[in-house]
Amino acid sequence: MSKSLIISLISIVIGVITIAVGLYVLSVTPAPAPAPGAADPFVVMPQVKTPQASEDNSVPSAPAERGSETWCEQMMNKPDDSWGDADARLFAKNCVYE
Repeated sequence: MSKSLIISLISIVIGVITIAVGLYVLSVTPAPAPAPGAADPFVVMPQVKTPQASEDNSVPSAPAERGSETWCEQMMNKPDDSWGDADARLFAKNCVYE
């Protein structure tokens, strides 16, 4: 074997060992705990308008005016698969804000 081949093989072995040790250290190092009350900076959650508190917390069964706060509350309680495209767009426009 030539001298340069041996040096190349030793370099490759050292590189593989370095990568293995690095991966091991990453796998056993615990993730830092988030600060209390800190939000995840990578997740943007839309805020939904909440209706004002009233004495009666039940949702009225009569259909409300589309786009009103009562309608938004009714839509939040309605199953998602029964929403129409127009309802979803109107809900996003009137009931969700960032």
